[in-house]
Amino acid sequence: MNFEIRAVNTKYDNDEVTSVKVSYSAKNESRSVSVSGVFELTAEEYNQNSSIDALETEAQQHLLGEINDG
Repeated sequence: MNFEIRAVNTKYDNDEVTSVKVSYSAKNESRSVSVSGVFELTAEEYNQNSSIDALETEAQQHLLGEINDG
């Protein structure tokens, strides 16, 4: 599946980042399957994984977790 980060929204409290919500979409090569999702990271998690590649990996893990935990 091809994952694409669609948006990264930062939450602040008293000028400090508290969390980050990441929106993503994914589809297979033939586009017969298409999904979208949102996951939240703490400020610390985001600082450690802020590259697009890292966020796409997090999106994959999020989707798999949602499918497996149903």
